Amino acid sequence: MNELGSKIIEFPREERNCGHSLMEGSVLDMKKALRKRAKAELKSYFADKELGRECARSVTNFFVSCTQYKDASVILAFMAMEDEIDLSAIIRAALKDGKKVAVPKMVAGTSQMDFYYIDSIDNMETSFEKDPVYGIREPSPLCQMVRPETLPQHTVMLIPGLAFNLKGARLGRGKGYYDRYLQRVLSGPDGKSIVLCGVCPVNVITRMIPVEKNDVPMTHLLNEYGFTAVSR
Repeated sequence: MNELGSKIIEFPREERNCGHSLMEGSVLDMKKALRKRAKAELKSYFADKELGRECARSVTNFFVSCTQYKDASVILAFMAMEDEIDLSAIIRAALKDGKKVAVPKMVAGTSQMDFYYIDSIDNMETSFEKDPVYGIREPSPLCQMVRPETLPQHTVMLIPGLAFNLKGARLGRGKGYYDRYLQRVLSGPDGKSIVLCGVCPVNVITRMIPVEKNDVPMTHLLNEYGFTAVSR
């Protein structure tokens, strides 16, 4: 990640904030503007299919080589949308290495989600079903549900986002699914030891993102240039 500082994007000044206290409406307005810009950046990036595949390969190589991956017995990953990095190779590697792997499933009619352990990424009959809202693969309810408050030490959670900053602030899609789940993860006795890793291409890492009190910061970032701890 030595190159990261020279690769990050700069959003227009009126869209930026480094976390100082602002009126709630101002933060929401800035987040809305940032989401629009970040979605455009991601759409352009992933329109190049080969670039997206190369990014996924680089991310996989960096992640499976890091100490945090090697120490983890549990990996919480995600099934990528079209504008997110494909983690399929990471999931396959983790399962092959004997780690427990879980991916999220939205709770119908709510803004909540749960994670479920899977034993294969390729078995649609027993492990996955199609989410009717976002069109992504979700774990079958036949899978075992994760109890976030009891995750073991050194669990690694790979978390998507529209943008991140160098201090670990995350810009999500505005529904609050991950922030709510992360509060449950952190409430457990080993919550403070869990690695919260934001995953995105470097073109949506910026210096400043507006934050609210319920936003949970990442401990690490993972992109095509490497895996690194954030600077607080």
